[in-house]
Amino acid sequence: MTFAEVANDPNVELAMSIAKAAGEQLLVRPEHLEIDTKSSATDVVTQMDREAEAYIVAQLKKHRPDDAILGEEGANFLGSSNFQWVIDPIDGTVNYLHQIPHWCVSIGLKNRQTGESIAGVVYAPVYDQMYISSLGLGSWVIDQGVPRILQVSACKQLSDAVIGTGFGYASSRRASQARVLAQVLPQVADIRRLGSCAIDLCLVADGVLDGYYERGVNDWDHAAGELIAREAGAIASGLRGNKVGNDMIVVTTSGIHADLVAILEANNADSDVIEIEV
Repeated sequence: MTFAEVANDPNVELAMSIAKAAGEQLLVRPEHLEIDTKSSATDVVTQMDREAEAYIVAQLKKHRPDDAILGEEGANFLGSSNFQWVIDPIDGTVNYLHQIPHWCVSIGLKNRQTGESIAGVVYAPVYDQMYISSLGLGSWVIDQGVPRILQVSACKQLSDAVIGTGFGYASSRRASQARVLAQVLPQVADIRRLGSCAIDLCLVADGVLDGYYERGVNDWDHAAGELIAREAGAIASGLRGNKVGNDMIVVTTSGIHADLVAILEANNADSDVIEIEV
């Protein structure tokens, strides 16, 4: 598996060019951002999210008119082919809004028959890092112009692991996630909450984080990053034998996956129910 094999995959090549152009546009911020809210007051969307999605959709329609497209900001084209592009124009919008550099453009391609991602690109413009993967061909990062193969860490003990996570937008969801976090934190080396699921999954792929879990992620959050992590050697699943989904995503090195899943299952991390002792 070589860098050229992945980078020359037509799907990856197209996604890279679109993500790069969209990311460069996003770096040019207007003086005053138009901001709206979606599911809650903390679930924000800017005009830059919408403009970036419109650009990505237009480019995909131009080059792959038969493919389906699903986007966070409302794009939903059924298409006639067996493929679906899943896009998040800005994963980490709150970071983008507050000028925290941890945000990215995420573009994944799924096989609609199997539901499996077959290509993934995550571009972090501020860092100038382009993470890429093609199913069966491994994962790479182009770090400031220099390609480097990705490989998960060798972590085998949960007590040695640095784990990433994320929080939802609704206060009830956050309260439940805080309850679970209080049970996970004493059993790991440390926790990081960085604000972009897609980049965090790439950090698992790069061995920077040893694992990641979160309840409430959508396809556009992980379609690209999950593939990049798996192709770098990570194990990905939900809880209770389920696949990755909105209820839970757990992506870790093989050595700690079962232990982290067991803790999350024991604490009903896939539920928003908060048990209160009376």
